[in-house]
Amino acid sequence: MTIHANCILFCCLSFKLLQLGVVTVDNVFADPNGLKEQLLKLRATGIDGVMVDVWWGIIEQKGPKQYDWRAYRILFQLVQECGLKLQAIMSFHQCGGNVGDVVNIPIPKWVLDIGESDPDIFYTNRSGTRNKEYLTIGVDDKPMFHGRTAIEVN
Repeated sequence: MTIHANCILFCCLSFKLLQLGVVTVDNVFADPNGLKEQLLKLRATGIDGVMVDVWWGIIEQKGPKQYDWRAYRILFQLVQECGLKLQAIMSFHQCGGNVGDVVNIPIPKWVLDIGESDPDIFYTNRSGTRNKEYLTIGVDDKPMFHGRTAIEVN
């Protein structure tokens, strides 16, 4: 097995997970000045980079194949300007919506609408309880999402 030097270097880096809601459900970069201050402090402490969730419910919320990266682009640029590396975590499930959660980012409404007519797109446990926070693997290869499969939308 061959291991690239980049992989070894990357594994040794120190990353900090940014807080949920740094980009709001309305696709707004909430506090660029405050985050810049935090990022510079992290850099000063020796942190190599940050990780951030990139939420499907924000990026494609307006409709199928209607992608809006504006807030994330601003965030990514700020991270770069602060001299930090970035790990983007592509999150295709719901954020929050549970007791005590302060951030709530559902999966895109157009997907939830599909689930209204076909609730089997959502994970269902043995007792029949459906969870609308994410899609079931049973639709991975079915073009139910405006001609795309769950794998293709994710």
